[in-house]
Amino acid sequence: MIKGVNKKVIEINHPDSAYFERAVLYLKPDVKDIPPHAAQMETLDYFPPDPKQKKTVRGWMLFLLGMAVSAGGCWIWVHFCP
Repeated sequence: MIKGVNKKVIEINHPDSAYFERAVLYLKPDVKDIPPHAAQMETLDYFPPDPKQKKTVRGWMLFLLGMAVSAGGCWIWVHFCP
């Protein structure tokens, strides 16, 4: 005998996580509709953003800024220094 289940499910895929591939959240039966911002805030409580990822982006931005400043300095030196 096969028993049917009628549940509303939110599946969160987070491939960048070092520990988890995905999470499955089951909505309570009395919940009919959930606002998107409420769902996002609830999931952030359980799955906060990875602080390492922000540092990586910041590191790349600083690296690119340093390269641009260096290239600009070389261009000025080549064109204006005799």
